[in-house]
Amino acid sequence: MKFTKISSLLIALLLFVGVGCSSPNSLTSDEITNVAGVVMTADYERVANAELHFMADDLRTTTTEDGTFVLNEVSVGTQTVSISSEMHGTVEKEVDIVNGGTRLELKLD
Repeated sequence: MKFTKISSLLIALLLFVGVGCSSPNSLTSDEITNVAGVVMTADYERVANAELHFMADDLRTTTTEDGTFVLNEVSVGTQTVSISSEMHGTVEKEVDIVNGGTRLELKLD
């Protein structure tokens, strides 16, 4: 009886994991990449301490003093990025994240 319960739980767990991994919306390691970039004004001045929010993944980061940022484990595909700065307000940009790493130049218009 005890063996039957354990094997039933093991089979249920394997089915759950198998279905989750094969669903079309599940992520694989090929669909995750790293993003690096810079946030600038329309006049190409770098923006320090800007907060970036990659909305699809709910990932956040802040630019360094030289306006650069790095973010790991970002989903590949089109993403909306919200960029907030005290001096420049909040701007949303559509960006394309590609497999193998992405470099972004984000201008606050």
